[in-house]
Amino acid sequence: MKNKLRYFVAVFIAMVSLLTFSQDLFAQTQRNPVLEEFTGTWCPWCPCGHTIMEQILASMPNAILIGYHGPANGSDPFSFFSGNSVIGMFGVPYWPSGTVDRTGPPNDRGTWQSWMNTRYSVPATVSIDVERSFNKTTREFDATIDFKALTDLNGQYNFTVILLESGIVWAQSGNGSCPGATNYVHKHVVRDMMNGTTGQEIINGSWNTNQVITKTLTHTVPLPGGSGPDMVWDSCDVVVIVSEVSSAIYNSEIQQAVELELVSPDYLATISSLSPDVIIENNGTGNFSATVYNQGLMDDSYYVDVTMTAPNGWTGEYTTPNGTFPFGTQDLVAVSAGDSLPVDLSFSPNFINGSGEATIRFTSMNEPNIFVEKTFRMVTITGVKGLIIDASGEGYADLLLDPVEQVFEYPLGIVTREALYPGIDLTNFALVCWSTGNAYPVLTEDEVDALMPFLDNGGRLLINGQNIGEDIFGASGQSQFAQDFYHNYLHADYVDDVGLTFFFRGIDGDPISGSHLFGFSLSDLYTRSPDQFIPYDASAATLFTFGTYSQYNSIRADDGVNRVVYFGLGLEQVSVDTTRDGLITRAVNWLMNDFVVSTPNENISPVSFNLSQNYPNPFNPTTTITYSIPKESQVNLKIYDVMGREVAVLVNGKQQAGAYEVKFDAASLASGTYFYKLTAGDFISVKKMALLK
Repeated sequence: MKNKLRYFVAVFIAMVSLLTFSQDLFAQTQRNPVLEEFTGTWCPWCPCGHTIMEQILASMPNAILIGYHGPANGSDPFSFFSGNSVIGMFGVPYWPSGTVDRTGPPNDRGTWQSWMNTRYSVPATVSIDVERSFNKTTREFDATIDFKALTDLNGQYNFTVILLESGIVWAQSGNGSCPGATNYVHKHVVRDMMNGTTGQEIINGSWNTNQVITKTLTHTVPLPGGSGPDMVWDSCDVVVIVSEVSSAIYNSEIQQAVELELVSPDYLATISSLSPDVIIENNGTGNFSATVYNQGLMDDSYYVDVTMTAPNGWTGEYTTPNGTFPFGTQDLVAVSAGDSLPVDLSFSPNFINGSGEATIRFTSMNEPNIFVEKTFRMVTITGVKGLIIDASGEGYADLLLDPVEQVFEYPLGIVTREALYPGIDLTNFALVCWSTGNAYPVLTEDEVDALMPFLDNGGRLLINGQNIGEDIFGASGQSQFAQDFYHNYLHADYVDDVGLTFFFRGIDGDPISGSHLFGFSLSDLYTRSPDQFIPYDASAATLFTFGTYSQYNSIRADDGVNRVVYFGLGLEQVSVDTTRDGLITRAVNWLMNDFVVSTPNENISPVSFNLSQNYPNPFNPTTTITYSIPKESQVNLKIYDVMGREVAVLVNGKQQAGAYEVKFDAASLASGTYFYKLTAGDFISVKKMALLK
């Protein structure tokens, strides 16, 4: 009660000092799409399904993943959960398979990501608010759940409460394409259907917009059956699903779902975003969105801060229900328990080449040590000569940044693979470093279409990752279209998946892997599965052997047009930092040897006149004005008050083509509206700004 009182007083004060918000601003409309997967410890193909689930979660953190182990009460110890007859109701055709939001029968894992993306963009029709408690000793779970219709609904709607556990270490079958392990870590495992196989009814009939229906649940969680391990309560989550009842359970469309910790703190936040990093022209704008989710038991407010690391002259702003604010200005937003709030961001290079990043952070007002943040990266397509691409989905490419910067003397940027839009031109870059980690697919057709002209134009490529060849040449590979690229651009000839050892020896005398690097082992950061391959043509040379065996991994190739270094292992699995960094620096040195990068003017001249909005705006007492001119011009930049009187002259003289920024100090002026006017040759532009003291 004291926590609640303290919270309401704090929120009241914050609201009085800011704005009175409409309740509609906090309505929960963002869907949390649900993937229900059918898997088993006995299933050799199921680890591939688990990998795709983790890739989905990495790109969509609010996704809800549910793993039903079966067949019911079979050899799998996790198939002995209460209500496991639900598996038969789904008519599982094969293992693994899965259904998304119960909008169709279980389907192949290759469909899951696009299916989830489609459902993510469909607004939720119901909001769910859960108050709950769990006694670890008696195993008694109590919940009061409010269900609110966000639109008019009609039919029978049920709610289902499912208990999941993650972090369970137990043996998992696998194969060469989908490796298992004796110490495999299982996630999202169904342990109990807490209110029955198909749940309980919420309503049968008309459910009007904003009508709230409250249900209660008291349930004693049974001990797990079978031979599996006991449950660890702190590793368990509770999922609450609302679905429209249909004759087939896989057609009982889920209206909304929430996932909460079984043992939850009062204040808990998560963040998600589907916005990719961007590669843009230097006169473009990068637009992003991030959503904060209040998953605690209490309502909360969050301080919003956005910081930017970028070249001077880049600008940015973000938008909340309270308004639009320049980066560096703090806002406070309220989010009810179980609700979410999206925030939009944009930042612009303003004709200035380079790379930068913006980080948005939400910090709990009630528990300041609780915060979540998300970083967005942007690189201009001109003026940056090196590009690091993270295709791993795990941030592994970040490990390349420092060693590459040590030896690559030109501007460098880093983005995720999603920044590579169809038709992107990479030929302005001299070096591309590509990390696939353990992700599938290792390449997409659009990525290959971008890499081939880059290499044809004399580009230099460093690519690393395990199972690149296996995914391109394996029977179930997702990148089989890239076989010609593998042969003719990577200059490699695939032999087999996984060598006889995870210890590698360099080739004596080689400039990258020679005797100074006598050998190293791979860590088990993830299941180790490095490919065997050999040079495809005379332009390529082998870099490593698998121990003392006549099996090979990694090559360097120089065909007279381009150069490629292809490490057939994830560099992140080289656990000794100095060994990994040495491999990277020597590879980049070899790639860029004798390569001349043309840099006549890294900040390419603007193609048009432009006057940008000042930032910050409103301001007190200083602000920055940026503008660009495409040719040498007589430039005047002046400030006027609302009566048209000139109050300041910031620029008056001839300037060369380029992008400029000017700071304006209005300490001597009174609060009010002012105008700034740029005259450059025949170009005239006027914009408004507000001084608030």
